[in-house]
Amino acid sequence: MSDHNVILGGGLAGLSCAYELAMKGQRVTVLEREPHVGGMASSFIEEGDEYWCHDFGPHRFHSRDQALLQHIKDILGDNVVTAQRLSRIVLFNRFFDYPLVASNVLRNMPPHLLAKAMLDYLWVRFLDVTRIRKYDDISFESWVTRRFGKTLYRIFFGQYTEKAWGMSPSQISADWASQRISLLNLWDTIKKTVFRPKEGEGPRTLVTSFMYPKFGGIGELSRGYVRKIEDSGTGSRVLTNAPAVRIHRDGTRIVGIEYGKHHRELMTAKNYISTLPVTALVRALAPAAPDDVVQAARSLKYISIVFVYLKLDRPSVSPDSWVYLPEKHLTVHRISEFKNFSPHCAPKDKTMVCAEITCRRGDEIWRSSDEDLRDLAEKDLISVGLIEKGQVLSCFTKRIPYAYPVYDLEYRTHIDPVIEFVKTLTNIITTGRQGNFRYNNMDQSIEMGRKVGLQLATGDYTDHAAVATGKEYFG
Repeated sequence: MSDHNVILGGGLAGLSCAYELAMKGQRVTVLEREPHVGGMASSFIEEGDEYWCHDFGPHRFHSRDQALLQHIKDILGDNVVTAQRLSRIVLFNRFFDYPLVASNVLRNMPPHLLAKAMLDYLWVRFLDVTRIRKYDDISFESWVTRRFGKTLYRIFFGQYTEKAWGMSPSQISADWASQRISLLNLWDTIKKTVFRPKEGEGPRTLVTSFMYPKFGGIGELSRGYVRKIEDSGTGSRVLTNAPAVRIHRDGTRIVGIEYGKHHRELMTAKNYISTLPVTALVRALAPAAPDDVVQAARSLKYISIVFVYLKLDRPSVSPDSWVYLPEKHLTVHRISEFKNFSPHCAPKDKTMVCAEITCRRGDEIWRSSDEDLRDLAEKDLISVGLIEKGQVLSCFTKRIPYAYPVYDLEYRTHIDPVIEFVKTLTNIITTGRQGNFRYNNMDQSIEMGRKVGLQLATGDYTDHAAVATGKEYFG
């Protein structure tokens, strides 16, 4: 047990942590609930007469850290392509570039709305600068309105956010806006259109090229980690279909993990690392966490996603990596086309589109049949002109119950006591997107995991908890 480490969750944070520990000669066991590794960054391959590959929606890996980029190349080997990111918004039966580009907005927006948007923006800036009106920056709605005006907020930000999250943007924390919108305001948008930053120098949102596996989808990252972990000569293992069901503790020390679907086993270690949803970690403790901590964990919410995959009898749908569909009469809120990440993800004369529908676990969308979901997605894509009737060859669906943490106005009052309690447990670390209740990118999940692994293996402080806490880290 002296050098044994148990990691809960086989996503990118857990696997990158396991990799660093194994490379330092320590034995690691990763426990993953699903039959595959990767978490939300998983991929699924169909081989036979035709080769198909798909992810859970769009994933692009990019980073300004050259050492991290080289690390990813080491994991993937020569199975890499460089893809060009193009993402747009469908509004008024037109395509708007996203991130917003001033010239594109000027060209596509109806003249009366354009005039209204400019007047709204100037009026809001006047009120803000003169302090005639005090904007509180508490909610998503107030944060965006202050920087873009009411009209642009409503058209480009408000309706999509309300649709994707199933709640009013006035009830969503401004943290969400400050983390997801890299452009500071309308004037900043105009400046970055005229004087566009060089690749790698501007906000992350403006990055146009990214790495992606040539074959195997984004899940090749996780599968690459597994191969290296299990070939490390340390006796390290990655176990799938092995959910952690009980986390036993003696006071502030974790003393074992009870795991398994049908046959339960107990595993012990020196160190424990959890990348599970922090709410699940708290609920699994035995003896139970204090009542106030359990109640705080129960108050934290997650968005669920249903992914509807349409195989199409056409070589492509659009040049876009992904397309946003914010209008409320549409059920789908985003689509992605995997051939625009790697041309090898589908046969040359066919393509696959992934349509995302956010929901709550157990609601009507979550419980809908594949046939009903196919009808919803097909209808939406036909209505906006992306596909034509009769082009869908087949359909299947996948569901993720804990997709994105919900940043409502009260989330900080709930997450803080949960994280503080977990910190009192002396030999377990919670990390990653789910473990920190933090909406970060793939590179940051990997960075978190690697830093935790290095800290445990070497004893050197790595400040892993500070990853993805800056003002400009998403996009």
